Amino acid sequence: MSPFNVLLFAALLLPSTLSAMPEDSNQSIVVESDSAERNEKTGLTHYSGNVVIRQGSMTIDANEVAVHYRDNRVDQIICRGNPASYQQVGNNGMAVLARAETIEYLPLEKLVNLKKNASLSRNGTLIKGDSINYDLSNETWRAKGDNKSNQKRIQLVIPPPQQKSDSETTESDSAQEGNSP
Repeated sequence: MSPFNVLLFAALLLPSTLSAMPEDSNQSIVVESDSAERNEKTGLTHYSGNVVIRQGSMTIDANEVAVHYRDNRVDQIICRGNPASYQQVGNNGMAVLARAETIEYLPLEKLVNLKKNASLSRNGTLIKGDSINYDLSNETWRAKGDNKSNQKRIQLVIPPPQQKSDSETTESDSAQEGNSP
């Protein structure tokens, strides 16, 4: 299978899992940290030390976070860590786990950008690259490598299909035998 076909297959496999639970965006954003500093004029709040952000099923863990406000709404959240992590449960109940040195979350646009040593994992499928961007609304993602970093190319790992258990196979065979003339 050509690399293009593998990437196309993965693009068709992952998008439905990257959409967040619809009620998440209607939940309050809760931030916990060791310290915080706010500038009312610029609309910037900086959190540092064991930062944890929660919004519905979404959780972000990082060393430091900058939250930008525009018109009294959170416009952008920039998280840095070694690595920072993002976890969210999708509409199908499957968890998505993302890690990167920098995570940019744009809640109003429903975008998550992973920068530097990025990885995205869901149900055994793993994508690695220097950067990964995904759009929660349109259920699309894009990964890139970088010639200047350790992650020069993207890597996509697709697990084999789930095998039926012995009991499922036996039940299926019995049902088919019962339908024979």
